[in-house]
Amino acid sequence: MFTLQAVAQDDMHKEGKVEPKELSDGTLYGADITPDTKIMTVTDIFADLTGFEGKNVVVEGTMTEICREAGCWTVISDGQNYIRAMTLHKFLMPKDMDISNKKVVVEGEFAVKEITEEQAKHFAEESGKKNDDIKGPQKMYRITAKGIKILK
Repeated sequence: MFTLQAVAQDDMHKEGKVEPKELSDGTLYGADITPDTKIMTVTDIFADLTGFEGKNVVVEGTMTEICREAGCWTVISDGQNYIRAMTLHKFLMPKDMDISNKKVVVEGEFAVKEITEEQAKHFAEESGKKNDDIKGPQKMYRITAKGIKILK
């Protein structure tokens, strides 16, 4: 026997809270970044994708997108490669923040996932981008984020 529970998208967005923690080097959302952990770049991760698969990583990059619906994910980049940091609604960032030139540090488990065209279009829609050019399944590089620190 099993139970099926349906949760509306709006209800999911209410679960997480935007509770920033002001630190000397930035603003933290979610759990603290593990101290004394080597901070890698997006470039470092892309140099060994399979080596980091399923591992906890701490990565620094520049924010290029944010979920404008709830603040439940952001995309970080090195200018060429992109990783989506997903909070899974355990915590949220301000969905209307100005992300221009914001450097961030993200900690969480890295994975490479294939998402459907529909999912890819949904992410584009949430970020306020046009999604007409998205065709077919897409590869998504992602970190299931425990914490995201927006650096000063």
